Amino acid sequence: MSSVVISGDTSGSVTLQAPAVAGTTTLTLPATSGTVITGPGGVVAVSAGGTGQTTASAAFNALSPITSTGDLIIGNGTNSATRLAIGSNNTVLTSNGTTATWAAAAAGGFSNMTIYTSGSGTFTTPSTTTKIKVTVVGGGGGGSPTGSTGNCGAGGGGGGGAIYVGPVSASTGYAVTVGSGGGGGSAGGTSSFGALASATGGSTPPGNMSTNATTGGVGGSGSAGTLQVKGGAGTMGFPAPNPNNIFSGSGGSSILGGGGAGTYANSLNSYAGNPGGNYGGGGAGGVAPGPSGSPQPGGSGGGGAVVVEY
Repeated sequence: MSSVVISGDTSGSVTLQAPAVAGTTTLTLPATSGTVITGPGGVVAVSAGGTGQTTASAAFNALSPITSTGDLIIGNGTNSATRLAIGSNNTVLTSNGTTATWAAAAAGGFSNMTIYTSGSGTFTTPSTTTKIKVTVVGGGGGGSPTGSTGNCGAGGGGGGGAIYVGPVSASTGYAVTVGSGGGGGSAGGTSSFGALASATGGSTPPGNMSTNATTGGVGGSGSAGTLQVKGGAGTMGFPAPNPNNIFSGSGGSSILGGGGAGTYANSLNSYAGNPGGNYGGGGAGGVAPGPSGSPQPGGSGGGGAVVVEY
């Protein structure tokens, strides 16, 4: 027998059974261009291993477990898939180590700030904090005093700076020290945050001006941290050709504070140096023209600061 043709009603079933004899029975289906199994409309139902559809898009949708806009298909076992409903507003897809899940989106950047402007203390990281940004600025150097009439002092150097951005241990204390500004004729102090960032204060000028202008104070320096910034140098005092009309030097700036401005004075006035700005600005020099001027102090440097963002 070369072929078997089965025909009849559009419903029902056909059973092919091999004979109960020893040997091998082979059932050969038609070539792939032929029709193997069809249902109503020429499609195979899902229950029969098909999709019940005639297009790729419709076939996929028929088998897909998703039911709503934004749903995802994820694996939930070997050769098994399931529906993951869309997450709520402001959630992101993440992993819990076992499966995909939705979680609240982490806030970008830093949302809290603690500022230290004097003395020392301890900053303890919150239990959920593992990264911070710290900015430290040393105290500004004081401007130089005049010492005698006919003199103009130079400006003090600005405090150095250092910035740290990186990981920290949660629930851990870090020592904080804030450098004070130098009084007239004194250097500024060092600021630090643990071993992560440190910055020295600006220096005071090397001396007073009598017949020639002096060099201004040198700016402080940063160390450790992600970025180190040198404080600005103070400027020298400047005598006019006539000692009765002279200028004091200005203080150097830090990354957080400007230096005290220098002052012009004539024979009728004498001025103390202007203080440096917060935080870390150098003080200006004093100015005392001759012959009727009186000795004047240099301006104090601005105090340093430690700023913690987390």
